[in-house]
Order: sequence, then structure tokens, then C-alpha cells
Amino acid sequence: MTAGESTAADTGTLLAFLAATTAARAVVEIGTGSGASGLHLLRGMVPGGTLTTIDVDPELQRTARRSFLDAGHSPGRLRLINGLALEVLPRLTDGGYDLVVVHAHDGDAGAYLAEAVRLLRPGGVVVLAGAEDPDLRETVRAAEEGEQLVSAVLPLAGSLLVATRRR
Repeated sequence: MTAGESTAADTGTLLAFLAATTAARAVVEIGTGSGASGLHLLRGMVPGGTLTTIDVDPELQRTARRSFLDAGHSPGRLRLINGLALEVLPRLTDGGYDLVVVHAHDGDAGAYLAEAVRLLRPGGVVVLAGAEDPDLRETVRAAEEGEQLVSAVLPLAGSLLVATRRR
């Protein structure tokens, strides 16, 4: 196993852990990719919980759906939405989610973080990938200094901002 694979495995383990510790029934994932992270999230979620995953690439979503079903997850636990996240997120329920994972943020990480916080129930958790990116410096600082979140930057997969919404 290479260092990159180890880091990816560590990140997946963390996502499953966060889903389990929040007793996640409702999770939003921004950036479906091939479904690898979604599989970790589903592993940690409560039985019957729903993963809502958003991606602009329909082929990636087809691949992810196959991965989820091949792993034995019921179609009823999956909500794959094809579209631009910043157009889809406003249609999701305020305070209706236990965990929001942001893999993709198209250069406007602040808007994605604001949407994630809006979606979280009190005590819910947001994960923002790529926290080491200089373009995210202001977003990370806002999360660390703001009143709504308690946060930490973890050195996994290039670094992750992990924050919980205050109760």
C-alpha cells in the first residue's frame, strides 16, 4: 500500500467513524466521485439512514450507484442528485442533516461551508476536504474563529477541516 492509499484509507475510516459517532441518519456528500467515500459513510451510518450525494458528472454517479448496490446497500438508502451543488443545496432541508462532507467546492468554499452549516442539525459535523489549499485559508479561518462551529484541521489526505455545529 502506498502512502496515498494509506491516507485515503485513513480518511475513509474517519468518515465512517464520524457517521457512527453522530448516529447519522441523514448525510450529504458534495462530490460523489466513484463512491469510495460514500461507502465509508454508509458503513458508519445507522441502518436505514439515507446518503444524499451530489455530483455534476452523471457517469461518476452511475459508477457510485453500482458500487453502493454491489456492496449490498438498499436503493432506498441512496439519493444521488445530478447537478451543480450550489444549485441543489438550497433545496435541501435546513437543520435536517447529521453530517455534511464537502469534497468539491468549485472555488467558492465559503459558500459551500455556509450551506453545510445551514444543513446541519445542532451537534452535526461538517468535513471540508483540501483545508491545506491556500485558496481555502479564509474559509478555514472563518470556521475556526466563528461562533457557530468548533473545528480542527486534521492532516489526512492533504488535510481536512472537521467542525461540529454548536448546540
